[in-house]
Amino acid sequence: MLPQSLTSATAAAILLFSNHVFADLGRPVLFNDGLSPHVDSSFWQNLKPTQSTWDQWGAGWIPKRCKDEVQNGGFSAGDVEVFNVHYTDCGSAWVFCRHKNAPLSQITMIDLFGRLPVHERQWVQHVIAVPGGGSAYMSSAVTVYQGSVGTPSVFQHETGHAVDFYKNGNAYSETSAFRNAVAQDSCVPDGYSNSAYAEDYTQVSVLALYEQVTPGGLDTIGANWRCLEKQKNVLDGFQRQDAMVPGGTCNRRWADSEIVSTTSTKRDGEAPARALTEDAENVFAIPFEIKTHVHTYKNLQFNSTEEANAINRQAKWATEAAAAKKVN
Repeated sequence: MLPQSLTSATAAAILLFSNHVFADLGRPVLFNDGLSPHVDSSFWQNLKPTQSTWDQWGAGWIPKRCKDEVQNGGFSAGDVEVFNVHYTDCGSAWVFCRHKNAPLSQITMIDLFGRLPVHERQWVQHVIAVPGGGSAYMSSAVTVYQGSVGTPSVFQHETGHAVDFYKNGNAYSETSAFRNAVAQDSCVPDGYSNSAYAEDYTQVSVLALYEQVTPGGLDTIGANWRCLEKQKNVLDGFQRQDAMVPGGTCNRRWADSEIVSTTSTKRDGEAPARALTEDAENVFAIPFEIKTHVHTYKNLQFNSTEEANAINRQAKWATEAAAAKKVN
């Protein structure tokens, strides 16, 4: 359910942002070295990539949300590669934006986002990769990856923010149900979880996804995770029971952002039409603005074998799609 009033939703977002910035939970932690060393080996193995193809935009045009985030980071919109990604579990493509010098390749972006359950992905408008020092954030349903952060746990964390803030038209991490669970539990997932309820929530979502896809669940993670069981149970009831279950197809999307020129001057001719617009069925305008912390990640567990496999998979899928197009 989306907020009925854009004005009230925006006011609520400002309040949530204030709480998100200044909260300090001060709780004991389950892991001192972040979550990646404990979850990504399973994610690389058990989160299966979704079949996809992609096509490049012509030069000169870019979604406005991409342009804004890229320029806010100090980069030129003219250096951004814009491309459509068509996953087989959704009838409409996502528009991705990648700065030409970003460590994340187009294929890595496609592969990692496509490993997440589609009912989480459908809460993200655009996916952006730029150069940086190894950090990421979510800004009003756009996920931005800065530098070498190409692991499934990072993509789950940032996508989890979009689910948290927008799935019920409000941040579920700021509800009394989740806050009470934090108070009643004896730990949070890691040190970063203590920075805000929203960050704790999305780190718990990483553990919930681990439980969802890993044979043996959280009992295989090598630590007594039950110190945060109440938080996980609250999150499960809101997010895991539908959004985090692999399989199925998308059933809602955000409208694409306005398409604008990559330059500061107005271009001759019409901008390309947006593929997803608010007047289409189950396509919605983003109701309010919110930006999360910029999360600097440490101890990430990359997988060069899976990165190479992704290149081979995309080549195979592209060949198959081209052959099917010729037949049709």
